[in-house]
Amino acid sequence: MIKLSNCHTHSVFCDGKDTIEHMAQRARDFGLVSLGFSGHGRQTNNAFGIQSEPDYAAEVRRVAALHEGRMKIWLGVEQDYFGYCSVPYDYRLGAVHYLDGQDGVNHPIDHSEVCFERMLREGFGGDALAMARAYYDRVVAMCQKNRPDVVVHYDLICKFNEDNRFFDESDPAYMDVSLQALEAICDGQRLLEVNTGAIARGRRTRPYPDYPQLLRWRELGGRVILGSDCHDAEKLTCGFEEALALIRRAGFKSVWRLGEGSELFEEDTL
Repeated sequence: MIKLSNCHTHSVFCDGKDTIEHMAQRARDFGLVSLGFSGHGRQTNNAFGIQSEPDYAAEVRRVAALHEGRMKIWLGVEQDYFGYCSVPYDYRLGAVHYLDGQDGVNHPIDHSEVCFERMLREGFGGDALAMARAYYDRVVAMCQKNRPDVVVHYDLICKFNEDNRFFDESDPAYMDVSLQALEAICDGQRLLEVNTGAIARGRRTRPYPDYPQLLRWRELGGRVILGSDCHDAEKLTCGFEEALALIRRAGFKSVWRLGEGSELFEEDTL
């Protein structure tokens, strides 16, 4: 039995529903041994993100003190390719949420299905493979630029693609692009998140990345960590059973989590 933890959560300091104090209490109720807050960092391409990093950091530290000795709370940030940080964080999640289309527009990837369809149609002329190349190239560039501890929702462009609505995820050309990017970002230290956020939002029936990507990550010697991309405290562990089943199916013998003491990450055997 692994110990429950969550490295990927959002509060009212960005686009989450609940306060940090409430989320921490619900995490205790769910039996988590550690919890990380990872608000969206500020960005150079728009005004989205934590408006006051010092206030956010102070509140996480305050709530962490309330739970000291019973549940470890870590201060994190989700840093986009366009992101920047002005305070020191315990850890950083690396993500790509925007793509520069061929129409000169900086398109949001996961804001809505309407926006995604517009990006594909107007930004890439309906060429899903060109969009995928641009996306995974940016994931690699984000890792080189920001050097995150964890890469989150690796194949975010599949969020609205349940049942291959916009493109075929099993297409060998698409798979080559996705797997080659994995090889470029795997350094033996960086963790890959198995993300259940789209399950919580009713957009997907399975976590991402999917089985082929996880299998390749294991073959490369990569390590994985669970994250629910939580924006609602009631869904802190949503989809974790499905994620663990997928991780086991890909052949992993262990999963990593935020530590309970001084070590940032700790390993649990499956």
